[in-house]
Amino acid sequence: MKRKLFFTVILLSLTVGLTACGMSEKTTYMGVNAEILEINTELKGFVVKSLDDNSILGEKCYVSCENPEVYYIYCDNKSGDTQDLTYEDFIVGDHITVDVQSVENSYTLTSRVQLLTQRL
Repeated sequence: MKRKLFFTVILLSLTVGLTACGMSEKTTYMGVNAEILEINTELKGFVVKSLDDNSILGEKCYVSCENPEVYYIYCDNKSGDTQDLTYEDFIVGDHITVDVQSVENSYTLTSRVQLLTQRL
């Protein structure tokens, strides 16, 4: 009986431990829509406002693009063709979609910026 109780306690401990570890993963919000309000060329980032209700970005947020692994892309809605962009291709007023993990103090990091504005 004691042996059965011991194994039950061990099994429950492992289950709780594995569940807790799984919950520590960060959620990635993909395709968060925003409009560029300002472009910071010194720090390489955008001040944006959300285009969606109840967005993680809030009314105003700084999106940092400093990581050299951030990629920029454009998709032509008519032809479906995609094109790689650079940070310098974006202008104030552009509508974009970004992938973010969390926003803290109106600041977030991104790994992808897609130009939504059909202007190229």
